[in-house]
Amino acid sequence: MSSPPIIALHGNLGAAHDWERLNIPGVDAVDLWAFSDLPLDEFAMFLTEEIVDSDDRPNIAGYSLGGRLALQTLASFPDRWGGAVILSAHPGLTDEAEKEARRTADGEWAEKARTLLWEEFLQEWNDQPMLSDSPVSKEQQAVESHREAVAMAFEYWSLGTQSDLREPLQEFEGPVLWITGERDQKFHRFGEEMSEVFGSFEHVVLPGHGHRCLTPDAAAVIRDWQTQF
Repeated sequence: MSSPPIIALHGNLGAAHDWERLNIPGVDAVDLWAFSDLPLDEFAMFLTEEIVDSDDRPNIAGYSLGGRLALQTLASFPDRWGGAVILSAHPGLTDEAEKEARRTADGEWAEKARTLLWEEFLQEWNDQPMLSDSPVSKEQQAVESHREAVAMAFEYWSLGTQSDLREPLQEFEGPVLWITGERDQKFHRFGEEMSEVFGSFEHVVLPGHGHRCLTPDAAAVIRDWQTQF
């Protein structure tokens, strides 16, 4: 018996290929840059109503930004999805001042995505402490053709525009696999916290990994998780 399909969402400055190259059975990766002009709730509705077959209850997966979009979708349509794989994702800020500060910061990133030389923008993005263990990649360089869509993602999908999803996510009854990197302490704490939100929950920590944990090691964990259902 084959496992349910996985609708997979990539991270910021990523691409659908980030998922496709991992050879996870049943993955249908979405190009987020085609939809970044949709607010969070509208994207969740579009993904559920237009991309997913109405007769299916597929799994949803997301890394980082894609993980937040996946959580938004689960919170909005908990009965339409069978299970979830979440990597390095934030369930939402709880403080309004922090949300405002994040919206301001993401507005600045949007302006940089539109105006800086792309190589300069990528270097500044990758110099952030959470991401500084990874150099600029060829894949990120290729995203330059979507620079306006990237800018809109900072605006429409800012963490500052996202609600705290912890309470609505309690309505989701399917199995959840949460993956974080050992060196990503902030997001590791979120993984520990979400064990109180989901009824069927497994948190896997990848040794030696940081925030960027959408890797072959994560793929092996996901393939093993798939065999359970």
